[in-house]
Amino acid sequence: MYTENSPKNRLPEQESRNREQSGCTEPRSTIAHIGAGLRLAGQSLLDLCFPKVCAGCGRTGDISEGFWCGSCLDSIPWIASPLCPRCGRPFTDSPDSPDHFCGECLKSAFHFDAARSALLHSGVVRERVHEFKFGGRLERLPPLSELLRSAYRSSGFPRPDLVLPVPLHVRRLKERGFNQSGLLAREFSRKSGLEVSHVLLARRHWTEPQTRLNRRQRLKNVRGAFEVHGGMDVKGGRVLLVDDVYTTGSTLSECARALKKAGVREVFALTVTRALPD
Repeated sequence: MYTENSPKNRLPEQESRNREQSGCTEPRSTIAHIGAGLRLAGQSLLDLCFPKVCAGCGRTGDISEGFWCGSCLDSIPWIASPLCPRCGRPFTDSPDSPDHFCGECLKSAFHFDAARSALLHSGVVRERVHEFKFGGRLERLPPLSELLRSAYRSSGFPRPDLVLPVPLHVRRLKERGFNQSGLLAREFSRKSGLEVSHVLLARRHWTEPQTRLNRRQRLKNVRGAFEVHGGMDVKGGRVLLVDDVYTTGSTLSECARALKKAGVREVFALTVTRALPD
């Protein structure tokens, strides 16, 4: 244990006197400014040699946050009101109506407390999600994660105690080589300063790919597919689920069911895109 007068605690004071005696009195703030200037110069050199490219159109120039140009940010299909305050479904056919519950949420069809998505699952964003998820284009992760952060900032969700990706079955994980939701959750959490767990929620048995099924089949397919592993106290906590695409909400809802069965108080869901039924 070190006391207030211990030699270790006197080191900064002694160092200061030594600096003054040697004529080295340059303030630390000046050194910090020099360091910042060097970092800026280094970044400028990188930008010159490797110009930032828009994740949407592929052009260089006015790139926001290093990922999307202003033109693409204006043209991609952002989700906004009117929408369902529970599941976040946008009412694109009635743009002048107020926010209101959709038919499924009026019937309490979901186990999560609320869900939000950044954009509609269409156009260039849909292409980037598919390139990332099915093509292994991992360079698409940062721009997609930035869209996820945009959805979170505008969602009004309370700060979660834990971020959880929707898990893959180990068989599909081996086939694909990675869990796209896990990568999104990790990048999103890192930039948002939130804690993430990749082991708390697990997929307990194999399910058919949801893309081949209708809503009724999807609900049956994922029923009981998820379980909460021990080792973390989640009772009374608040969890944020992260996935790439919201289609019918059945997978997210079943994850929420397992979490609430384990004692989680609130479950919110966040996805990059939202697919609407034809």
